[in-house]
Amino acid sequence: MTNDTASQNLLGARISKMRSEAGLTQDQLAGACNRLGWDISRATLSKIEYGIRRLNDAEVLLLATALKTSVAELYEGLTAAKALPVARHSKS
Repeated sequence: MTNDTASQNLLGARISKMRSEAGLTQDQLAGACNRLGWDISRATLSKIEYGIRRLNDAEVLLLATALKTSVAELYEGLTAAKALPVARHSKS
């Protein structure tokens, strides 16, 4: 995983953990997202999980749905202090 100051999103590590806990591969999660109508590849999902790619609010909702969880659960434990470096980095 990338360090917090270089990450493009807050949720990548959490998505990876939840996917793994659900017993899903990246291909399977990407497939679940595709069935919801979001055309995402395993490679793109990998970039999200490693914090290389940003997420928009619609994508967060789709990932939560595919993982059979809530958006609130994805963000659980995250704070504004953790968000600030990501927000600052995304301005560049």
